[in-house]
Amino acid sequence: MNRLLCAVASLVVMSIGCAHAKPEPAKAAEPAPAAPVARAAAAPVPGCSTDSECKDGQLCIRSSCVDISLGLAECQMFRVQFAFNAADFAPESKDDLARMARCLRADQALRLSIEGNADERGTEEYNLQLGSKRASSVEKYLLALGVTATQVKTVSYGENKPLCSAQDEACWAKNRRASVKPTEAPKAKSK
Repeated sequence: MNRLLCAVASLVVMSIGCAHAKPEPAKAAEPAPAAPVARAAAAPVPGCSTDSECKDGQLCIRSSCVDISLGLAECQMFRVQFAFNAADFAPESKDDLARMARCLRADQALRLSIEGNADERGTEEYNLQLGSKRASSVEKYLLALGVTATQVKTVSYGENKPLCSAQDEACWAKNRRASVKPTEAPKAKSK
């Protein structure tokens, strides 16, 4: 009887083993056609990484080209910083200025006020001149990027509109700036 049970058990184990062995070749053959479908679904959607990859009138925002529109946050006020006693802006400001130029070219009704500022060191007259040179430096860069002169207005406040009033280098550095402030074109008066 033990031999009979062993024989039956052996047959059962062999048939289970064979039953599992037969579908495996079929499973091995199936993934090959299905694999390209899975890869195609996982492919990244092309986007942008810089404004230059977008059409004129668009900015690259969060990897998507977005139409420039009134009030777009990326076309809002920012500051350009300067070194002590210098009218050449920091190179890291070029990206912000290029983006603003793109906004201005896309919307001819957009206007810009560039306010030149200086820290309190130096005479008032000297600081007004330095603020004017800083504002002009930013203006010239924007004009070179295709912005029209009618869209830009410069003004110098010298030391008269400080962001910070402490007597240290960190504070003075904040005040050495040109504030770039977009505005809408003035409305025509009706008669």
